[in-house]
Amino acid sequence: MSGVGGLDGVGGIRRFGGLRRRWLGAGGVVVALVAGFVVAPVGGLPSAKADDCQPSVTPVPLTPQVPWAQTALRVGDLAPFSTSGTKIRVAVVDSGIDVAAPQLAGAVDVADSVSLVDPKTYPPTADALGHGTMVAGIIAARARAGVGVAGLAPSAVSLLSIRTYKTCESEDAPIAAGIRAAVARGAKIVNVSAGSSTNTPDLASAVSQAQAAGVLIVAAAGNLGAQQDGNPPQYPAAYPGVVAVAAVGADRTVTTYSEHGAYVGIAAPGGSADAPLLGVGPAGDGTLASGLGTSFAAPYVTATAALVWSRYPTLTAAQVRQRLYATADRMASGAPDASYGWGIVDPYAALTTVSTPAPATTPPPVAPSPLSFAALPVKQDFTGRALAVGGGGILSAGGVAGAAWLARRRRRGVRVG
Repeated sequence: MSGVGGLDGVGGIRRFGGLRRRWLGAGGVVVALVAGFVVAPVGGLPSAKADDCQPSVTPVPLTPQVPWAQTALRVGDLAPFSTSGTKIRVAVVDSGIDVAAPQLAGAVDVADSVSLVDPKTYPPTADALGHGTMVAGIIAARARAGVGVAGLAPSAVSLLSIRTYKTCESEDAPIAAGIRAAVARGAKIVNVSAGSSTNTPDLASAVSQAQAAGVLIVAAAGNLGAQQDGNPPQYPAAYPGVVAVAAVGADRTVTTYSEHGAYVGIAAPGGSADAPLLGVGPAGDGTLASGLGTSFAAPYVTATAALVWSRYPTLTAAQVRQRLYATADRMASGAPDASYGWGIVDPYAALTTVSTPAPATTPPPVAPSPLSFAALPVKQDFTGRALAVGGGGILSAGGVAGAAWLARRRRRGVRVG
């Protein structure tokens, strides 16, 4: 088992959100580490280790608790903007999407989804790892009675599952082919919660072709940000024009594992060991999943982009990206910052701030955003609650964290367009 952003090889595609956890039962403690997701470099032939063939997320009992990330991003305020407008086709290039999950019923265009890794054995609508399903749920999970988990843009998107993984976390992953397949099937946004520290011509070409077709690519910035992991640039996140997403915790601080550099465009909730994210699990009984990583920060930005494009359908991909950056919740006076990019994604501001779309080549304003933060963060205490009631305690603490995050915002003045 790897530590945060641990490496088992060099240059391969890594999934940036898979967790290895021990589930100790009711009243127990959930122990979490980010697994360094590794597959072969393009054309390589590594062998998968036995302990790699495990789910990337952890099963969590159903709970009515609203996850902290949803509270922090004001998901409840987005309802007026998510039920009308153009439906946006969003491709999830990942480990598949389990369409049996109740909260994803009707969310996936099954007919147009595709598996690039033996579709008969590994169909696009199943997901042994759980990674792609949790990503999909952050974007489009339907509301469910008695369950607090919900997606940001369930009514604004039609998902495509582009499966590029089988069942293990050490395998060759055709990400470039996945991007091309998504574009060929009409995707306007492609979510790639994986990356490679090797800049390959094939991947660069796939990204360039997608952008030429007017497609917006949102990618995880990577989980190798800790000093011991070297913080190597990750691709496709580091390519020009790609929205590279860093991860923040419940205290709005960039996580230690999140990669940083000039290519980072924006940040979003990615979770930490004491406050992981909660999402949809790959199970027909509706069991939830818990995870952390930039993998799961990226779909919050993808969903926000889809909502913006649905409401403002005449925007170009570059203008959607511009709007995300311009309305982000600033975390550094000299934005863009190498850790946060232009700030933390703010879906409500992106949808309601009245502005004339800027030319695609115009950089976002450097002036402070209307959103500002308290000088002294409120310290969050998750450990006591987690030890007291196990997994449920972590979920409860997450809700408190989200409320605290939201409470630390000053009221902003925006005009609803």
